[in-house]
Amino acid sequence: MTESPNDPPLKPWAVTPEKIRDAVQRIVSAAQPLRVIAFGSVVREGVEYANDLDVIVIEKHVEDRYGETIRLRQALRGLLMPIDLIVMSARDFEERSGIVGTVAHAALREGKVLYDAA
Repeated sequence: MTESPNDPPLKPWAVTPEKIRDAVQRIVSAAQPLRVIAFGSVVREGVEYANDLDVIVIEKHVEDRYGETIRLRQALRGLLMPIDLIVMSARDFEERSGIVGTVAHAALREGKVLYDAA
């Protein structure tokens, strides 16, 4: 993201393409997920207007979603950017993505795949 002289300075916690790449690399390194999908304002409105990064991490098996979320948040420590992180197993994502109103459905419909192990 390049700044022009007329642009206001970026806030330290701003969402940027570089920070998104860094977050995805950290998640992939920590979890070896099947997919990482961004959704929400980053996809709908673009990085320039996003106030956070909404991301679903899809793993083959997840025994403890909340424990895994905490573990991945620790991998993201030090990255100054608001991130809403949701961890799901591939099976749960497949089941829930067909249900209108779920986060999985929104991610499937409007999301952008940031990483795909396939």
